[in-house]
Amino acid sequence: MKQKDRIYGLDLMRAIAISMVVLSHALYIFHEYNNSITQAMQVIGVQGVEVFFVLSGFLIGGILLRLLKDRDFTMKVMLHFWLRRWFRTLPLYYLMLLINIIVGLIIGYNLPQEIWKYFFFLQNFHEYHIPFFPESWSLSVEEYAYLLAPLCIYFWFIFFNGKAKRRDDFFLYASLFLVSVFFASKIGYYILTIGEPKSLDLWNSNLKAIVVYRLDAIFYGFLLVYVFKRFNAKIIKLKNKLFILGMAFWLIVLIVLPVFGVTIEKFPFYWNVLYLPFNSIAICLMLPYLYFLKKPHKRWSKVIESISLYSYAIYLVHYTFFLYLIRLYFDFESFSLFECLVCAVFYLVITYLLSKYMYLYFERPITDLRDSKFVKSKFV
Repeated sequence: MKQKDRIYGLDLMRAIAISMVVLSHALYIFHEYNNSITQAMQVIGVQGVEVFFVLSGFLIGGILLRLLKDRDFTMKVMLHFWLRRWFRTLPLYYLMLLINIIVGLIIGYNLPQEIWKYFFFLQNFHEYHIPFFPESWSLSVEEYAYLLAPLCIYFWFIFFNGKAKRRDDFFLYASLFLVSVFFASKIGYYILTIGEPKSLDLWNSNLKAIVVYRLDAIFYGFLLVYVFKRFNAKIIKLKNKLFILGMAFWLIVLIVLPVFGVTIEKFPFYWNVLYLPFNSIAICLMLPYLYFLKKPHKRWSKVIESISLYSYAIYLVHYTFFLYLIRLYFDFESFSLFECLVCAVFYLVITYLLSKYMYLYFERPITDLRDSKFVKSKFV
């Protein structure tokens, strides 16, 4: 998205989401201060990733819907879409993966034998997440969504062309199909684990972070963008009510039900099948209101835009690389609360600066190559 085309509300969502993730991981600095606040922050960190999923689905779904409506959805169009996505996502991911591997070897970390899976986003495809570069789990989900969605739209377009009244119907059919398949995968997980031990730790490692159970989180964003484009006037009219409804639903899912004893041990069907989709739907309901937010004071909107622009670099830099390194040199358990606060501020500031320069001097220049004359000569 070009600077002049940026939508403040979506930048705000992205900035809030990455802040939720980073602040939740900053809790490792406060290792000895385990209380209700730190526990709430851990939940908030998980929600940051869920916001990213829906937002990614909304944005990428919007691109695919526009491509489908503007032209025939050919193999060439699909390849061009993938090329643009890969220029945007892969170079920085592989750079940070290699840096983390090199740092791991230098400090004597025992790298997993299946490290090769990280180069193909297979580290959390259908089983538990391999214990290295843990934040990469969400990137695997996104990359497979980018791969599957165009393929599904392409096949719907090829085999059913002429059998739909509107071009965007193909997009709707493909999105509904993908949501259904990966919602059903959670039902399959629930059935397969009946009678087995239940815990949040197992849920986190064996379901929440596994590609084949999580792809629908992004495809809910596809359904949202279809409704958003098809019924835009009604969405604008109802955006405030939808936001209130979404916020209430979100609070019920995150706070009310767990407080009233809806736990994984007592209600495994709810947690394994319904919890994550309900969460995504709540975020979808809130997104239209945020989309139409007006820019505030120029200085504040500039800060939000900067955090949004650097969010991908922040996500890849902040945890396995930077937080792990400073944990090697500082004994947080011996720190006073004030020392922990100072260290947390240092951590946040340096993370921001590292990500800024990573974006300016690596991520953005490589992303811009997708608009080079060579690429345009092949696809445009």
